[in-house]
Amino acid sequence: MPKGKSFFLLCLSFVAGVFVSSFTIVPWQLLLAFFIFSLILVIFFKTNKTFLIIGFIAFMIGVFCYSHEAKKIFASELRVFNDNNENVILVGIVNSEPDLKDNSQQLTLRVGKENLLIITSKYPNYHYGDKVKVFGKLKTPENFEKFDYQGYLQKERIYSMTVFPKIELLESGQGNIVKQALFSFKLKFHQAWQKFLSPPHLGIFEALVFGEESSISKEWKTQLNLAGVRHLTAVSGMNITIISFLLTGIFLSLGFWRQQASLASLISIWLYILMIGAPASGLRAGLMVSLLLAAQASGKLIDGLRSLLFSAVILLAENPLILRFDAGFQLSFLAMAGIIIWQPFFKDRVFKKLPEFFKLNLATTLSSQVFTLPILIYNFGYFSLIAPLANLLLVPIIPYLTMIGFVFGSLGIVSAFLAKILSWFLWLATSYILLIVDLFLKIPFSYMIVEKVPVAFLIFSYFLLILASWQLGLLRKKSFV
Repeated sequence: MPKGKSFFLLCLSFVAGVFVSSFTIVPWQLLLAFFIFSLILVIFFKTNKTFLIIGFIAFMIGVFCYSHEAKKIFASELRVFNDNNENVILVGIVNSEPDLKDNSQQLTLRVGKENLLIITSKYPNYHYGDKVKVFGKLKTPENFEKFDYQGYLQKERIYSMTVFPKIELLESGQGNIVKQALFSFKLKFHQAWQKFLSPPHLGIFEALVFGEESSISKEWKTQLNLAGVRHLTAVSGMNITIISFLLTGIFLSLGFWRQQASLASLISIWLYILMIGAPASGLRAGLMVSLLLAAQASGKLIDGLRSLLFSAVILLAENPLILRFDAGFQLSFLAMAGIIIWQPFFKDRVFKKLPEFFKLNLATTLSSQVFTLPILIYNFGYFSLIAPLANLLLVPIIPYLTMIGFVFGSLGIVSAFLAKILSWFLWLATSYILLIVDLFLKIPFSYMIVEKVPVAFLIFSYFLLILASWQLGLLRKKSFV
């Protein structure tokens, strides 16, 4: 068996081990039976012995990784104090940017080697790097009706929370210096531009530049969701994946060679991720995109799916819980898989008569939605019929708006006069986004709300998509070598 194909199948075995463990406890008896069955195949039949044994080991490692991560939940020292109705005193450091809500704020506190979620009043303001003393009761996070909130927090390694405790600020500036500088810049950015742009334009502008959605009203978040373009205003893996491929297309259309375009796109994406504070979702998507772009930049021929699967193995080895509980990981993986498999189809068959620039942009935008649509319907319970067209009109301009928005926004901090002039351009740009969303949602039956989406829908949808990809010859062209 060729080395490339063996490597691909071994990575697939590891991911399969994590996947199976994510939904059921794998008993040791079943693993033993599988091992014995593998030995029978090796001894009595002409089977690739080395691959079969290593494949089983890779599957076992996937199972072990998930089991090891799950054990951390029960080994948590903070979790011991959950739900016992006793006040505790804890001292820790705010290790991420506060998540501001309408009437509250959420803080992630680093206590020793563990994380604690704090829900407290919106004021006073707390900042990344603040050292605080907390006095309150710990509880186990509770699931919502349609959302596994407990699993969502567990994949961030948060197993305990406290609601409206007493908080005493002890010190400030105890975090990473680079992160503090980035968050300080974001704060100045917001303070400067809230004088010249009002909601919802301010919220859209800040979301495009930093992925910061706190200034977007609940009403507009709902409208963006129903239009199927919410990912454009969030630091989502799907958004970063799409932007990276669009940037490569932009650099190619400017006359760059493939290697130069890939390298320029790689550098641009990581500068953007660092600029927005290097959130976990951004880092994960950045790694997935980087392996493929780095290979292209080095001039090596590499199969995109093999590169994508290898990046998934790296991420799952570090935190296997993201496979089931991180929608961002799921969307970025599926968006990238869609681009790798379906982009040539749209580019060379559907849009072949268009100029190269439009061909690349349209093909990237549509192909990124092929595999993400079913998981979006399953996770969020709605089906936007206008999403493909809305994304076609908005996604291609997002990289330009993001870059121009950052430059304009930075200049606006330096000079109030410049900010006032530039605010008119930014108002027009954000108005275009709001107009498209508003107009499309006025179309009758533009979306459908689905109360309960069964798992069978997800399985059947991906079966049909994989079958269609195979029948169109999009998978048969992949050698995985």
